[in-house]
Amino acid sequence: MPPFLRVEDHRAGPTALGILVPPGARTLVIVRPRGLEWDLLPLRPGGDGEPAAFCDFGRDEAAGVARRVQRALEQGVAGGVNPLQAVPHPGGDGYRVVARAGEWTWAVCRRVPGQPYQLTVFTTLEGASEVVACLARVLWPPADAGQEYYFNTQHFIRNPL
Repeated sequence: MPPFLRVEDHRAGPTALGILVPPGARTLVIVRPRGLEWDLLPLRPGGDGEPAAFCDFGRDEAAGVARRVQRALEQGVAGGVNPLQAVPHPGGDGYRVVARAGEWTWAVCRRVPGQPYQLTVFTTLEGASEVVACLARVLWPPADAGQEYYFNTQHFIRNPL
């Protein structure tokens, strides 16, 4: 069995890895380990005193990014390279968890329904390392794991707020 096994989104199990492209002319690409409380979003580095920001993409570009991140995760498993790591948060006030997959750095954000994404900053290296270990089971599975993944570019429920 391969490390990743593609399934249709409606057949994906509770521990599947979702690669989501929400509707909109400009949109995000979200890497969602279903069974965990975190999502990962691509990060555009800050510069000249500007903080890092989440990348948004045109619809067609986002679909390409979604495909490339999935391939990059497969290549990481094949190459024995865990894409996840805990890194110091700029300013020295904790640690972030990031994944380097494809041409992007993917930042871990706690998933809070109805709230905008925010970078999660862990106060200790131990706390960040625990999250790295949890995420690695989904994003960097054993070579024969058959970790389910799916793409969702159409089936979104609008928040009734």
